[in-house]
Amino acid sequence: SILLTAYGCTTGTQETANRPINANTNANAELNSANSNLEELKMLINVPYETEDLAWKKENGSNKIVAVLRFSPEDADKITAGSGPAKGKVSISPESWYPSELTAQSETSGDSGLDGTVYDPKLFMLAPYSQGRLIRIDATNYFLLELS
Repeated sequence: SILLTAYGCTTGTQETANRPINANTNANAELNSANSNLEELKMLINVPYETEDLAWKKENGSNKIVAVLRFSPEDADKITAGSGPAKGKVSISPESWYPSELTAQSETSGDSGLDGTVYDPKLFMLAPYSQGRLIRIDATNYFLLELS
């Protein structure tokens, strides 16, 4: 019975020792790649229409979500109409995890930025998120959403 007890303790120690390593690996993976799981995102914020393309991140250690969402042309127009009036124009630098269509567009425009129109992100907000911005990327059905 002493051997069994010792064996049991050793096994428990190894499992516990392995857990932090796995957690760190997952955390690093999250930093480098975006999430494309719509159901997971819907647990955090409101997504009013089905997405055709999606990449999003929740920044570690903060309450900030950044998402790039593409909707059908009809739904994109509904979102723009429901989020108006426009709050001005911006140019954003695409991040490596943005959908390839957007990073390619920024390269062809020459200035390596994406131009867009800023709207109120109220359609997407759920508590605890109470501020942010919604940007419709010009000539696309993509939106950049930042909530905190």
